[in-house]
Amino acid sequence: MVRGGRHGEREQDALRDGRALIGWSEVGDLSGFSREEIRDALSAAHPGESNYLIGNWTGQLDRFVNEMRVGDIMVMPLKSDGTFAIGTIGSDYGFDAEESEHFRGVEWQRSDVERSSLKHDLRASLKSLLTVCELSRFGSVERLMAVQAGEPDPGPAREGSPLPSRIEDLSRNTPTPMTVRELLDIAEVDRRTAQSVASIDELLRASGLTSVPPISDAEIDEQIVITPLQGHPQTDAFEQAPPLSDSEHAVGYRVHQIPSARRAPVSVSRDDLISDARTAILEGNFSQLAVVEAGGLAGVITWESIAIAHMHGNPTIVAEAMTTSPPTVAPYANVLDVVSQIESSGYVFVRGDANEIGGIVTVADLTAEFGRDRRPLVMIEEIELRMRRAVKRRLTDADIERSPARCKTIDRLTLGAYPHVFDDDENWEKLGWAGITRERLRSLVEGIAEVRNSLMHFSQDPLPDSTFEMLEGTLRLLRAVDSSRSASGRSTIPRTPQHRI
Repeated sequence: MVRGGRHGEREQDALRDGRALIGWSEVGDLSGFSREEIRDALSAAHPGESNYLIGNWTGQLDRFVNEMRVGDIMVMPLKSDGTFAIGTIGSDYGFDAEESEHFRGVEWQRSDVERSSLKHDLRASLKSLLTVCELSRFGSVERLMAVQAGEPDPGPAREGSPLPSRIEDLSRNTPTPMTVRELLDIAEVDRRTAQSVASIDELLRASGLTSVPPISDAEIDEQIVITPLQGHPQTDAFEQAPPLSDSEHAVGYRVHQIPSARRAPVSVSRDDLISDARTAILEGNFSQLAVVEAGGLAGVITWESIAIAHMHGNPTIVAEAMTTSPPTVAPYANVLDVVSQIESSGYVFVRGDANEIGGIVTVADLTAEFGRDRRPLVMIEEIELRMRRAVKRRLTDADIERSPARCKTIDRLTLGAYPHVFDDDENWEKLGWAGITRERLRSLVEGIAEVRNSLMHFSQDPLPDSTFEMLEGTLRLLRAVDSSRSASGRSTIPRTPQHRI
């Protein structure tokens, strides 16, 4: 995918001249440049920029200059009318010295592809804020080739017969395997939230169907089986999960949703040498190993248990240095109910009714899991605080009450209300935020409000990289607005090339 400018200013030239055009004209001709040489050229042209930003630009330019190949599919989102153009790359990289533009020749076959004609997963990929990015997930190439030929998007590639386009058309007689992502696609849902899961479950029940395991219990790309309600036929690959109430499905973060709880841990047997156990612990940087016997959890061996065993003799095998009663939890236990146990022991093993071991959860796993979920919330919180502080510097409560935001004070503004504040011409003039257009800021804030609302619905699926890029980009803008003030008192954003914002 190659975008045609922040405001779509290169789109019509690209379509008319049969080219893909990008910014960064200040670095000049990059013909024959390696990735490192491109980075050096960017660093020389922008000596004040961070290593992160230079690295980001380097990756995009390297893709355009060196990675693209003649015959590749090219997609260009069109800001002018919200459609997409699709074509085929027809030339190697070139630099138009007269126009000072990096370009690739493109044979544009279509410039009228409606967003609604693409499945939601492909639309999500095309929302990346990068100027240049590769589309490789979900069988993008084959699907875009079909769209290029005037056919409908066939959806993600899968073995066997294609899935129906509606839940109501799923088979009521035989089990239908699919991934959670494929089920979301059939239901025309972008992300898995408590509300969307409840809605899909209701549609399945109305069709006499259910999901094994439940939709909320599997990874986004993990296979589930849609099976008739009566009898719940099982497959060799899946066992029916314990029945849960509707309230348990809708709320509560359960242990099995932590990735490490579903991965069989590294283990040893009673008769293994302690030296082998020590080697495995060191090699994997573990604090403990499961001791497994006949497929079940028999105990645990840790650095502490090894040290204690050596205080009482000269142990040689695991059985002489293991602890026989390690802490365990059920896979469907609420994480909040077992946090104190994990913090106290440093770990818990996840064990089923038949004593089979399903995984392990450590303090580090908890930190990684909740740190991932907390990061976007922290970023959104900073965005909202900086937005409020920057607005307070220039506007009064009376300005807010007069605006289309329909709010009496600045302190009561929500993320969703700020775009209405910007819509007021007098308010926008008072803000005096040079360096960014009102339309772009409005678009960013609306997008972040959607992310915030999505997070509040407790989706268990990770946010895409493009969302983090949007959050980080908006934070950079607001930090500039919030901290940079000219001698005249007018808030400013540093002058930037066209591709920056």
